[in-house]
Amino acid sequence: MLPLLQFVVAIAVIGALQLLFYRTALGRAFRATSDDQSVAQLMGLDNRHIFALAMALSLAVIAVAGVFIAVRTNFDPAIGPARLIFGFEAVIIGGLGSMWGTLAGGIILGVSQAIGAQINPGWQLLAGHLAFLLILALRPEGLFPKVKG
Repeated sequence: MLPLLQFVVAIAVIGALQLLFYRTALGRAFRATSDDQSVAQLMGLDNRHIFALAMALSLAVIAVAGVFIAVRTNFDPAIGPARLIFGFEAVIIGGLGSMWGTLAGGIILGVSQAIGAQINPGWQLLAGHLAFLLILALRPEGLFPKVKG
């Protein structure tokens, strides 16, 4: 049940972020400030306040992820780089700027690692990295690149 719950919560969080970023004034403020801080400030946005809200939002999402990691496995401060590489690979596979692409990238990594572990337990991590390299070689922009307009 836990993997299914994690998947459902991931979809809900990504859906909520998508709605926030593309359907609200706060989302427009986030995007404007990230595009050009000077122009956003000239338009009346307080960059420090926007950065503080963005940090709060990111910490809330990290808290949700942290709870699921704590329930699923043990962790310690030294595990960060090992987890970070999987996040990096998921974002690159999905395409920079695409939240749904990042979810797809994470699913691809997870499935490839599961297949690798079934073939040989020592191949679990290798299979994920090979899937990343294969997709990077075939589509360097990722599977769902965000089109800048």
